[in-house]
Amino acid sequence: MEKKSQFKTIREGAVELMAPDNLIIKGPGTRTAGFYNMDQKLNRDITISFLRTVKPKIALDAFGGTGVRGIRINREAGIKAVISEINKKSYEYININRELNNSPVEVYNKTFQAILNDYLFDYIDIDPYGSVLPYMDDAMINIRNRGYIGVTATDLTSLTGSMPAKTLRRYRAFVINDIYRHESGIRLLIGEIVKRAAALDKAAIPMISLWHSHYYRIIFQIISSSSKADAQLDQVGMFDRHSGLSGVYPSSREGPLWLGNLNSDIAQKLDYTEDPDKQFLSTIERLKTNDLSLYFADIADFARISGKDTKSIESSMLKLRDAGIECGRSMFSNTGIKVSSTVPEAFNIIY
Repeated sequence: MEKKSQFKTIREGAVELMAPDNLIIKGPGTRTAGFYNMDQKLNRDITISFLRTVKPKIALDAFGGTGVRGIRINREAGIKAVISEINKKSYEYININRELNNSPVEVYNKTFQAILNDYLFDYIDIDPYGSVLPYMDDAMINIRNRGYIGVTATDLTSLTGSMPAKTLRRYRAFVINDIYRHESGIRLLIGEIVKRAAALDKAAIPMISLWHSHYYRIIFQIISSSSKADAQLDQVGMFDRHSGLSGVYPSSREGPLWLGNLNSDIAQKLDYTEDPDKQFLSTIERLKTNDLSLYFADIADFARISGKDTKSIESSMLKLRDAGIECGRSMFSNTGIKVSSTVPEAFNIIY
C-alpha cells in the first residue's frame, strides 16, 4: 500500500474518502487502481437521487474503484450496499474508505459474474471503462424482477458514429456524427439494450437517461415479461432526419435507435441529494423536459443551414411559450430546445 502522502482526502456528498493523487478531474482518464473520477460526480449524484426515490433493498456497486458510489448509496440513500472490485489494490482502497466512513457496506475482491452468484440484487450499477455490453446479459439474468440496472457507457466514439466501422461492428448501426449525435448515441445504446433484454424475455425500460462530458448514464427497470419485451421492441427502429425532424435536413436512415421516451415519470419527482450544486439542478430541469419531443430544435444548426441569423435561446423560448408551446433546454445541445410541438412548427415560430 502506498504512503499516505500519495493520497488526497476528498469530500463527495455525505462521505469522505482517500483517493490516489492521480485522480481524474475531467474526461475519462485511464482505469487504474483506486480509480476516482471527479467528473463523474454528477453521475453519482443523479444515481443517489434516483435510488432515494425508488428505494431498492440491496444494491451492487460492481466496479468499486475507491468505493465512493457504494458508500454514498448506503449513507445517503439508506440502502444496503455491496461493493465488488476485481483489482486487489483497489479492493484495499475501498476497505480504507469503508473504515474511514464507518460504513457497513460489504466489500468483495470478486469478479462481476462471481458476485452475482452471492445475492439477488434490486439494483446493479455497471460502470466499467468502455462498453457496458459485455456485462448486460449477466446483469439482466440476475437482477430481481422489477429491479434496476444503472449503466455508464464511455465508448462514445462508436455510439456517436465518429468511427463508423466501429459503430457498425459493435452495434450493427449507422449514426450521423453531427449536432444530434449524442441524442442518437444514447438512443442507439438504449435500443441495443432493449433488444438484448427482449432476447431474454425481459423488458428494459429507461427510467433516467443523460449525457454528460465523456459518458452516457442510463438507469433501466428490468421486468420479466415477454409481452412487455415485445412492446419495447416496437419502439426500436430507423429515423429519418428529413421526415422526422425538419425538411432542411437531407433524407437519412439512422439507427436502429430507441424511438420512445428517454425518461419515465420518475424524472419529474426525483428526491434531491443533500446540498445539490448548480450542475445537478440544471440537469434535473433538463431531464424533466427531455421527452417533449423526439430530438430537438437546434436554433444554431437551423440558422446555419437556412442562412438565417441565429436567435438566442432565451428569445426563442419566449416566442414558443407565447405561442402556447411547452419547451425546455435540451440535454444534448446548448443551442437545442425540446418542444411540445413538432420541430418544424417550432422553427416557424422562432424564425
